[in-house]
Amino acid sequence: MNKIPVARTVADTYRFTFGGLGRVIALIWLPIVIMTIGGYFVMQSYSVGMAGSIESGDAAQQGPLLVRVFAFQLVNVVLLAVMAVAIAREILAPLKRPPFLRFGLGPAEFRVVGGMIGLYLLMVLFLVILIFSGLILGFVGNAVGGGGTKQTVFAVAGVVFLIGFLAMIYFFARLSFVMVPAAALEGGFGIERSWQLTKGNFWRIILITLATAIPIVIVALVVRVAVLGPDSMNLNLDLLRDPAAMMRHQAVQMRQTSAHLPLLMGLNFVLAPIMYGLILAPAAFAYRALKAETPA
Repeated sequence: MNKIPVARTVADTYRFTFGGLGRVIALIWLPIVIMTIGGYFVMQSYSVGMAGSIESGDAAQQGPLLVRVFAFQLVNVVLLAVMAVAIAREILAPLKRPPFLRFGLGPAEFRVVGGMIGLYLLMVLFLVILIFSGLILGFVGNAVGGGGTKQTVFAVAGVVFLIGFLAMIYFFARLSFVMVPAAALEGGFGIERSWQLTKGNFWRIILITLATAIPIVIVALVVRVAVLGPDSMNLNLDLLRDPAAMMRHQAVQMRQTSAHLPLLMGLNFVLAPIMYGLILAPAAFAYRALKAETPA
């Protein structure tokens, strides 16, 4: 059983992303352009439309907006698969010529799309089972007579939910981590193969994910605060007691986001090669180590 070398995988990821930034841009520029332009028009109409729907109280307006966003998210899944396969192949089977465009829509990309959809459906099923189990324990807690017994049942429900949530993280970390390179190079959806290859590597996956994802989260938060202001990070929990006030606040936030959307999308476009390099490259480097004939 091979182990993923954490330090080397993280170092290779940063080296690939920053040291070869021009190559990363060449690999993913077309999907990023499509996502940015399409995302601007879809999110602009969504933000304005949802704000107007909330302000007018006409919930019927929200249906077409949500359908449009959902359709664009499906397009984004395909474009993400295109970028993921391009980066995985560049790391594991690079072309002899410098890459300018690797926009593939072949079997490998659609296998990755199938794997992503499969993971999403598995997560939904897992959450449904988890929530249903919690509801059953909640009903039992309400049905029992003594206050102490109720508290015990609710405590058990909380523990069950926590254990289930942690189990979900474990399963999906292993099922997804090297899914893309496995699907691209070996065939199938890559989910089962990812599970096989990552045996005994859960904590290594977590460490690598944290080391590459935390900078992305920090940058995203800084960009959001810089463009929308510090109040954009305020959860406004005090408004939970007043649903009408909460809805009005959401409408204001949506109009503010709409007004600053060109700048937000522009910054995301500029930062996209770095973010997607750090997100997508670790799987390929880890896959290479896991597939080595001798443990790395």
